[in-house]
Amino acid sequence: MTLAFVSIISGIALIWISAEKLEKYSVLAAKQFGMSPFLIGSTVIAFGTSAPEMLTTFFVSLEGQGAMVIGNVIGSNVANLSLVFGSMLFVVSLKKQKTSQPNSINKNLLILMLSSLLVWCVIAIDPFTIISSIVLLTALFSVIYYWYKNNKIMSDIENTESSKKNSFIKLVISLLCLVFAAWLITSGANLILNNFNLGQLFIGYTVLAIGTSLPEIAASVSLALKSRYEAVAGTLIGSNIFNGLCVLAIPGLFVNSRMSEGWEYSEWSSLLVILFGITLIFCTYIFMLSKRTRRASLPLSILFLSIYFISLIYAY
Repeated sequence: MTLAFVSIISGIALIWISAEKLEKYSVLAAKQFGMSPFLIGSTVIAFGTSAPEMLTTFFVSLEGQGAMVIGNVIGSNVANLSLVFGSMLFVVSLKKQKTSQPNSINKNLLILMLSSLLVWCVIAIDPFTIISSIVLLTALFSVIYYWYKNNKIMSDIENTESSKKNSFIKLVISLLCLVFAAWLITSGANLILNNFNLGQLFIGYTVLAIGTSLPEIAASVSLALKSRYEAVAGTLIGSNIFNGLCVLAIPGLFVNSRMSEGWEYSEWSSLLVILFGITLIFCTYIFMLSKRTRRASLPLSILFLSIYFISLIYAY
């Protein structure tokens, strides 16, 4: 068990560091190609913060543990909106500051709701088939194409060949560190699974989900302290869409019959209701902020933070 906890803690620490670097150098690379600020936030940064979920899902899928994959996806998305957004809102409410959102974010709230419904349908029918993967990835590429076509291109940014080379090398190193960190967390989770027999659902929902959501938590609190509240919502929208449409698509690509062993949709229905419920609350609140500037609510932040811990009861 000591080895399990050392692996998980080391993996989390490495994810915390490398995910931040991945986001930084991904943005630098994206700017060099003239991507718009929203497109960078919703794709590049969202991909960076979702990379831990993707990589842990890949390693878990190699083991044929499908239930742990679903737990990771649902748990990460709930954690993003409850722990991550709740933490940001808590910091803002303590600073007694007002927040707002641009009207342009409303269409992306609709996309988030639709993607959440699609994820629910795929999990309810069969999340471990190649058809499910194709449907999810088609939806993901459609969303990315929509973002690309509906955002203005940034003005040219001067960059030397040297800076391009350094950014690319650092980006690759950050990604390799994330791969190793994901392997460490997955190995530790499997050791706990074998020793405590807690079930793939609970381990995926807790150990994997919280561990891989730490980059979002760190980034959101950091942005809140810098009063960059608008950036948090955009990143979380993109991250949850990536988690649902991309991460959930990974298991089906393996075409592994072991993936669905021990899988029962009835065990997950309550958690999916919680995920859709908190997504609806999040979208409603952001929509209200797009209509009028409001002071951050401390009770609402506590509600967001509490939802995750309440959901643990159902996961257990």
